[in-house]
Amino acid sequence: MAPTASSFLAVFLLVAAAASTPARSCAPSDLRALLSVKQALGNPATLSSWSPSSPNCCGWDHLRCDDAGRVNNVFIDGAADVHGQIPSAVAGLTALMSLSLFRLPGLTGAIPPCLAGLSNLQFLTISHTNVSGPIPESLARLRSLDSVDLSSNKLCGRIPASFADLPNLRSLDLQHNQLTGPIPAGLVQGQFRSLILSYNQLSGPIPRDDAQDEINTVDLSHNKLTGDPSHLFVSGRPIGKVDLSWNYLDFDLSKLVFPPELTYLDLSHNHIRGTVPASLERLSTLQKLDLSYNNLCGPLPRGHGVIKHGCKPFAHNQCRHGTPLAGCQDLS
Repeated sequence: MAPTASSFLAVFLLVAAAASTPARSCAPSDLRALLSVKQALGNPATLSSWSPSSPNCCGWDHLRCDDAGRVNNVFIDGAADVHGQIPSAVAGLTALMSLSLFRLPGLTGAIPPCLAGLSNLQFLTISHTNVSGPIPESLARLRSLDSVDLSSNKLCGRIPASFADLPNLRSLDLQHNQLTGPIPAGLVQGQFRSLILSYNQLSGPIPRDDAQDEINTVDLSHNKLTGDPSHLFVSGRPIGKVDLSWNYLDFDLSKLVFPPELTYLDLSHNHIRGTVPASLERLSTLQKLDLSYNNLCGPLPRGHGVIKHGCKPFAHNQCRHGTPLAGCQDLS
């Protein structure tokens, strides 16, 4: 039997409908959660695409969906019209793997404990906001966390000790807050690729950890830390950047052996004593060096690895017991 014009039309309509149907449709629970989030943030124009008139939320701005149509990434960046606290409705996005709230000056209040219900969360960014209060201990329930960035907020109180128990955490950035107390034991782990706690009011010694894994960045500068951080440079532990400047560290630098992978070393503005170690001569990859404003004594090593940095990294050292560091004219 020959096909009729009506059958051709039916096939055409089916193909056209299939072509116009999005590959992923939004889960109703995610749609409801997102609309509640928008309302709690003051219905900002930034989130104008979040509308019940467009019920497939996988097509909305500031988010992504997985192949099953579940929202797994929410990112709101640089929006001056976002106001209010982090909505508890975010916890309804149960498939969320990444949450980024960045450069939102109108975002205030505390980090809600309900975020601990996002069991799939791997990447958490709440940065450059006016969020305040303590860091919830409950965040340590998120065992899948790989990266946490809570920098440039108004967070106070102590760093939760339970953060040291997160098995997959590789990057932790808490800089530019008002955090106090000690660095939790076990937090300075070899598993970290980046640990940034600078510009806070942390005190006490840097916890000892002799893990041999590679760590790229340790920045604990601009705090009130004391004691001897030599264990950070333990033999066999590659490390790229170390910034411990502007603390109250007091130890003998003389026999310290720096790892050859070091590219950035700033120990300035402390109470470090002894002499500049010869191991600096062998750091061919070192790009930044600053040992100024300490209590170091001379003589300086004569190798190219030291001389190439000039005299600025050794300035303003008040030698108390020994020969003062050589002057700039002796480095040529």
